[in-house]
Amino acid sequence: MDNKHLWFLNDLNPKQKEICISDKNLILTACPGSGKTRTLTYRLAFLSTIYSASNKLNIAITYTNRASEEIKSRLLSLDIDLRNVWGGTIHQFCLEFIIRPYSMYSKRLSRGYRIIDEFVQNRYVNEISKKLQIRLGFNENPFAYPAVVEEYNKRLEESKEIDFNMILQLSHDLLSQNDFICKNIASLLRTVHVDEYQDTNELQYQILGSIFRENNTIRYFFIGDTNQAIYGGIGGIAKNKKELDSLFGTDFEVDRLDGCYRSTQRVINFYSKFQIDSSIISSESELRDMTGVITYDRLTNKNNISNKIAAIIQEQLESGVPENEICVVAPRWWLLYPISKTLRELLPDVSFDAPDVTPIKYDPMNVFYLISQIKFSESGRYSSLRKRIAGEIISILLNDYKLALPDYVDCYFVLKCINSAKICDENGIETFTNTVETLMSLCKIDMEQEIYLKRAYIDFLNKVNERIDNYDLSIDMESFNKCFREKKGVVINSYHGVKGEEYTTVIAFGLLNGYIPYWNLVYGDYNKRVIETSKLLYVVCSRAKKNLYLISEQGRTTQKGEPLTPTEELVAGCEDFALN
Repeated sequence: MDNKHLWFLNDLNPKQKEICISDKNLILTACPGSGKTRTLTYRLAFLSTIYSASNKLNIAITYTNRASEEIKSRLLSLDIDLRNVWGGTIHQFCLEFIIRPYSMYSKRLSRGYRIIDEFVQNRYVNEISKKLQIRLGFNENPFAYPAVVEEYNKRLEESKEIDFNMILQLSHDLLSQNDFICKNIASLLRTVHVDEYQDTNELQYQILGSIFRENNTIRYFFIGDTNQAIYGGIGGIAKNKKELDSLFGTDFEVDRLDGCYRSTQRVINFYSKFQIDSSIISSESELRDMTGVITYDRLTNKNNISNKIAAIIQEQLESGVPENEICVVAPRWWLLYPISKTLRELLPDVSFDAPDVTPIKYDPMNVFYLISQIKFSESGRYSSLRKRIAGEIISILLNDYKLALPDYVDCYFVLKCINSAKICDENGIETFTNTVETLMSLCKIDMEQEIYLKRAYIDFLNKVNERIDNYDLSIDMESFNKCFREKKGVVINSYHGVKGEEYTTVIAFGLLNGYIPYWNLVYGDYNKRVIETSKLLYVVCSRAKKNLYLISEQGRTTQKGEPLTPTEELVAGCEDFALN
């Protein structure tokens, strides 16, 4: 192929370019700001371009939907044809490539199924616990009771339902019991890229390994950073070369991306104190020699935390830092909601990309969520995304609920139905029910006959109404449109949610024992506590390009009224560092 079609490779440094064009199975370690997402995106662009005539797919498995959309957006900005590129989470991969095409080979799935969300799961568990006369304590895991697990699984099976966690196990069962499924899927793939591989769990590795063993011409590309492995508590494992060689039956090469193009050397020197796998990181950023700000505040009271953060934001804005280059983070969402509200009041002229409590909760595997996403988002924007969502609606109706749709039902027809449904400005719920009724009628679906689909519809409406009642939300169209409106401004997010992002200024509070590390680590194995806490501090601090404000506020207590103390690992890291 003419090199002019690969012009984008000139944007990369020599190591990144070498990685992009490699035809080997690779484990790539990438420090913060080394261009991990850039390299992954350009590798997909390279493969899509040189194999443009091939239907074989280049897969990108990401930890979040947001990361997948970011990669697709970058590819489109490079004018790359996405026909032979697929991106999504491992759960989406399993649904699209394993469960939906091959559900007829699973006794559990062959008669149809729906994926329940956290709202329905919690309702079932509470009902079952009450029936079994089990009194659950605060934050107690109901699935620790075998009787609850047994009754829960029985209810799901009787109702033709599965939960989010079952997607992986059912996919693994289908592959292990039907070799031809592995062969069929393997024949479709050219490459598989696993982003943030350190957060991959054992079952996910097994699924990927079983596909590879049926076609060893597939090239696998694991990329991540073991220092950022912050999901170990829910099964994340950073397998090493020996383990991956054994599982996949091949020989992986190991390489790394060096150099940080994000942060000042001072910021790098600070967060390097929290490395578990030690390495030297050098700044390649234009900001490398800037001093910036790194402070640690242990005096501010929790009652004054909003004023403190508002003052920092105001100071940063006045110094020329754009709103979207400032981020406020905390370890728990319940700490962020009140801060978000108060900051809006203190800084009325500042925009915030902040968590809002809205009538509709994010649930992209629910067909009624997807219908509402099309209805309540701007119809003139993101036409390719809206078309893709419409396609997903059709796929769920056909494959999950086993409905027979007329031949004329395609993406454009679904969009036309949803867009044409009557809008009631004063009532978003009525607008939504109008939309569902219009779509079902025109698609010849009788909800009264489709009891499982109707149950999902009722559950969705109940969840919406419960959120409206619990949080005293408006039901007008503006309240519903807000659910899907693109946010801009100062970012407010959790420690885990901010992973993969970067900002000129990071303001982190809630740095207290019991929050980070969480109580189960405070009273658990000391070495595990140090490792897990250090990883989270490493992630939080490495988001900053130039300025880092750390706060262990006073005045927070345990349920028994004992004061929470500053995170010990952070205190130790600050002791011999020249803070501002």
